[in-house]
Amino acid sequence: MIVSFSIENWMSFRNRATLSMVASRERQHGERVTRLPKYQMRLLPAAAVYGGNASGKTNLFKALAFARTQVVRGTPPDTRIPVHPFLLERGFAKKPCRFEFELLIGEVIYAFSFAMTREVVLEERLVRISSTGERTLYDRRNGQITFDQSLEEDPQFLRFAFRGTRDNQLFLTNSVSQKLQQFRPIQDWFKNTLKMVAPDARFGGGVLFFDEDHPLTMTLNEMLGNLDTGISHLGSEQVPSENIQIPEALEGEIQEQLGEGRAVFAEDEANNQFLMT
Repeated sequence: MIVSFSIENWMSFRNRATLSMVASRERQHGERVTRLPKYQMRLLPAAAVYGGNASGKTNLFKALAFARTQVVRGTPPDTRIPVHPFLLERGFAKKPCRFEFELLIGEVIYAFSFAMTREVVLEERLVRISSTGERTLYDRRNGQITFDQSLEEDPQFLRFAFRGTRDNQLFLTNSVSQKLQQFRPIQDWFKNTLKMVAPDARFGGGVLFFDEDHPLTMTLNEMLGNLDTGISHLGSEQVPSENIQIPEALEGEIQEQLGEGRAVFAEDEANNQFLMT
């Protein structure tokens, strides 16, 4: 659960901006908030971000999506980090973009932050917060890292994992791939709990209704006629993969993701959309 999320020097956000889920002292609907007696804190179950056009709502969403991608997948080797710094004032293009999360995972609050330019991760920090204080599990700055002595893993192995972390990669991402279990709950939160649904996102389950053999397809087609949608029928046509002009790099990525019983959406060079199975 997000306690707070802060960004700085990201797209239209020049200065630090924070989305906080900490409830105020307002007592109305107090039964609906999440209570954390250990931290003497109450968290909102939901929040809304609203404002006029070009006020930054989409950019806030993109910041969350970017951070999730960096933690879960990272930036490929020999590739620039796709940051988007504030460009309306001289000098900010070369300054790092900053991201900071406070997350409630289980019964523990973690503060995870990082700062990066297009070339390198300059700072990265993970702090475990208790009711009595804070403990910095690791602190990465300018190519160096320090670890807290409480970590269960062998200090030598921790440093070995850091030496294998690329300059354009988060240590958190690489450490989990190296099977360091201490930090897995944080990456798992980004991977499995943080769900991003953009305005142009597609409902993946809808593809089932294009399968002529699906039991609900006939019912849906009957409903479409009664709803006066102008659509008379939903269906699909199988096309051999060799007949689809998909970039070679994307084709390799699709093959990696495909497995028995799995499907992947793809788009060819003519902007035709396909479900690869």
